[in-house]
Amino acid sequence: MNATATIPPQAGPAETHGSRIITALEGAWAAIRAEHPDVPDVVMITGTGRTVESVKWGHFGEKRWTTGAKTRTHELFAGGELLSLGGRRTMQTLLHEAAHALAHVRNIKDTSSDYRYHNKRFVKLAVELGLQGPASPASVIGWSDCQITDAAAARYESVIQALDTASLPYVYDAWVTANFGGTPKPAGGEGENGDGGEAEGGQGEGSQGEGGDDEPTKAKRPPTRFLVVCGCTKLGKNGEPEAARRIQISRATWEFGREDGDEDGGGALICGRCGQPFRKADEDQAAG
Repeated sequence: MNATATIPPQAGPAETHGSRIITALEGAWAAIRAEHPDVPDVVMITGTGRTVESVKWGHFGEKRWTTGAKTRTHELFAGGELLSLGGRRTMQTLLHEAAHALAHVRNIKDTSSDYRYHNKRFVKLAVELGLQGPASPASVIGWSDCQITDAAAARYESVIQALDTASLPYVYDAWVTANFGGTPKPAGGEGENGDGGEAEGGQGEGSQGEGGDDEPTKAKRPPTRFLVVCGCTKLGKNGEPEAARRIQISRATWEFGREDGDEDGGGALICGRCGQPFRKADEDQAAG
């Protein structure tokens, strides 16, 4: 069976763009539900997925919308930046969020750590929907990076083609284009500067919605804590003297009270035993 979706054509006045996007995404979601009836209905929304530190492709939010006197409906968000990546990548995110939706329906805990870490139960649901799990988990987001299989892409071929043919409006993001091959920045248009939102690149944890998010793999950040030592020493295992007091300290605490030009912040933290200021440990001391 090849799932289908009805998506409005590209032509039309500017005021119809928003409704075209939502209609297209609703059609794609309906195609998923036709294949997997357990996937619940949702209120579809879109907008920029850019936060201060990340780009969010999508999220599933449990019972966020009131749609009747006694009815609450789930939310499905698809980021405008995602739409620049084409129909196949958009379907991948919708299937990812459908896995979270199934987890809610079946009362399965598929994430932890404030909905960030995706566990093996999430992967099992994702596979059921046509995704393939990663070879190993990533830090912070776990098993989140599930990719659409060729078989699933073939099953949703008409939906993917319809999304591509519709040439939906999208949110341009320079970092998305550079790292994921998104549609290039448009030239001119309203405002004539492209007004493309040359968002500074970078990945991060971002804000997380209920049920987990689909977002790029988190990039490593530089450590915010480091080791400091004083003049106190003791004999190490090799018979050589080594630092006796080794303290992990945050950068903010270390820099508090530091004088200009004093890289080690020596006057700010004094050892009460040896009377010497603490200093940043060198690599050998940090590894010891």
